Amino acid sequence: MVLRDDRSWTRARARERTRDAARVATIDAMSRFARAERDLVAIRERARARTLKPASARSVGAGVGLLTVATALCVMAGVSIGNKLFDVVSVKHAARDHEREAMSGLSGVRRLTAEKMELDMERYPKARCLDGTPGAYYVNLAPVRVRDVEDEYPSAKRGSVARAGDSSGGSGIAREYATSKTWVVMLQGGGECTNAPECSERSGTERGSSELLPDEIVFDRGIQAVTADDAGEDLPFSRANMVTVGYCSGDVYMGRSDEADASGMWHSGAHIVEAVLQELVRAYGIEEADVIVLAGRSAGGIGLIAQVDRWAELHRKKFSAIARSTVKIVGAPFAGFHYFHNDTEGAADDSLKYIPWDEGSFKQYVNYWHASESLPKACVEVNQDTPWRCMVADYSFPHTRTPLFFSQALLDSVVMRLHDNFGGDFTRHKQVEFAQEWQTQMRRVLEPAMSHATAGVFAPSCYMHTDFDGIVINGISHHVALAEWVFENKPIRLIDGCRELMCNPTCRSRDKSSTLFSDLDDGALGHAFDRKRRRDEDELSGEKVAAERKTGDARAQRKNNRRRARHRPSD
Repeated sequence: MVLRDDRSWTRARARERTRDAARVATIDAMSRFARAERDLVAIRERARARTLKPASARSVGAGVGLLTVATALCVMAGVSIGNKLFDVVSVKHAARDHEREAMSGLSGVRRLTAEKMELDMERYPKARCLDGTPGAYYVNLAPVRVRDVEDEYPSAKRGSVARAGDSSGGSGIAREYATSKTWVVMLQGGGECTNAPECSERSGTERGSSELLPDEIVFDRGIQAVTADDAGEDLPFSRANMVTVGYCSGDVYMGRSDEADASGMWHSGAHIVEAVLQELVRAYGIEEADVIVLAGRSAGGIGLIAQVDRWAELHRKKFSAIARSTVKIVGAPFAGFHYFHNDTEGAADDSLKYIPWDEGSFKQYVNYWHASESLPKACVEVNQDTPWRCMVADYSFPHTRTPLFFSQALLDSVVMRLHDNFGGDFTRHKQVEFAQEWQTQMRRVLEPAMSHATAGVFAPSCYMHTDFDGIVINGISHHVALAEWVFENKPIRLIDGCRELMCNPTCRSRDKSSTLFSDLDDGALGHAFDRKRRRDEDELSGEKVAAERKTGDARAQRKNNRRRARHRPSD
């Protein structure tokens, strides 16, 4: 990719502005002279009509002449002062533009980082973090001065780059997908707070205050990586414009508070996202985009799925009629496909603190976050008596119009830990059984997406959350799968067919050093565990095994009863 220095372009633009200003000033001066001449003619005509004396006529003529001269002098002085002021302003504007362009990528040199931008509270008074500080975002723009690919690689197809040693099926052509007219807008993840004490504690961290968000972030991971891969190849989205919305609201981007609550907390994640989207139109030129990928990790994925239709429509309304009809807007949630579950007895780890994820709890969350207006209307119409259901993809997805690509692990390490009390100890029979049930359930809830006409799916059998870098299913990497779905409209629906836990060989969670995982290459994790369990049970008498199982069942039943009493859905 050949980049050009943009300083000469910036200076040329400043000179062009100066010429335009001088041209406008000249036209204005000529207009003033023309008006003065018309005034002089009118005065003379009135003087003749009133039969003024010659001396009086001469006096009037002299006065008009002096007025004309004075007007001309004022115009000339005004032009001179205006040009000087314009020169000063142009230099300042050029310096500011050059600095902004250098920071964001317009200078022709792609930065790996982006600096924090805080929203204007006068323009967006409701777009606030938990502690009331303004929402924030990061922008890394793609270089706009790039030579056409065929200038450097005449033998390559347009939009492709010829490289040696790639994995493109022997053609020697590494596919390129994103361009400088592609935008990837990512909503950060980071859990949630569901009550006043939790949110108050969270407000003192970077997940609750923009003052504590990092001043600069690096774009080096996921689909927002602007670097090359280990082999030196451009990643499918590396040429796109990158935007990251800082997550500081704790409400999975669903909140729409108009003011702080009784504890002084704001729940305004949806307002923050919409303010950033409007800023991209107002100040960054996103209306020139041909593809916009609205993405979200974890909590960002939850809020995205519920509101993607609304946010896509918000963008289109800001665009021109032509752009509105040509731009392609899609959604790409990572670990965002959720369903109601709170069956924690399988995990049985008392040391963990978890956030309930059952239907009754979601009803409370919607109320606490002031999120009812964020629920998708098409889904609410079908679930009028239980509108809170529309906050999870299991209920909302069938009513979504915007195409969605789901990147979803069959074993979500964070969701299982945070919402199911799962300790992640795969050496314990009870937790392995729970994980197997969890994976089966995840396959079930993804079935509507697998059979959907426009949806895409990438679901590996891995114990992970949102990091899909390097994960491959059926020979296709995650980033290529998403790119082919976005740019080539391919029906990409990939899910691991193996039924054992963590059976995808590209999973990074496969710990080969543990005793339990040592047999993974010879068989499945479930089979390995079965062998270990049989060895353990052989060492115990039948009475001890029976007593142990009975005690475990009784303990699980007591926990289940306490949980139901504590989290019973309200009417």
